[in-house]
Parts: sequence; C-alpha cells; structure tokens
Amino acid sequence: MPPSPIAPVPSALPAAATSVRPAFGEVLRGAASARPAPSRPEQTARAALESLDRARAHLDAALAAARRGRTFTASELLIIQADAYRFSETVELASKVVEGGAQAVRQMVNSQV
Repeated sequence: MPPSPIAPVPSALPAAATSVRPAFGEVLRGAASARPAPSRPEQTARAALESLDRARAHLDAALAAARRGRTFTASELLIIQADAYRFSETVELASKVVEGGAQAVRQMVNSQV
C-alpha cells in the first residue's frame, strides 16, 4: 500500500494571527499602570490576603463542581492545576514573610533587655 500523501498546509494565516497587537512590554506597562499600588503596608497585606481568599474560593468551587460530577476539559484542568500551584506558592511565600516578621520581632524584644 503506498503511503498516504500529506495534506498541504494553508499559507494564509488566520485573521486573528494577522491583526496588529501591542508589544508584550506595552501590555505589561499598561497592566502595571492600571493597578494602583497600595500606599500603606496594611493595605498591601490586606490586598494579598484578599487575593489568597479569592484564589481559595475559586479552587473550592472547582473541587465542588468536580464532586457534583462535572467533567473538565484538558485545558480547564491545566488552568485549575496552574491556579492551585500559584495558590500554594503564594501561601508558602506568605508564611515565609510572616515567619521573617516574627523573627524580627523576637530579635527586637530580646535585644531590648
């Protein structure tokens, strides 16, 4: 049996690929300028904790949907996996920051004798 011919690849790119898009750096600068930075440390901490809580709620909702029998596509599962990884890394970083702050307070209390 002769090998089957390979179909030619179309030479024209899809319309979405040919549209003009901003450079990656421009997108990053726009995202950074669109989000106002909290001015006080307690606002920064509160924003970080609220972000963690939103991520936890999102993952909880995905797990609840899976328990109810929802099936996910491969791309949805990859998104959930990435969200879970990002959440766990953020929790680990937050715990290190808190531990560092607690250690600094311990050192300050011990040095004021």
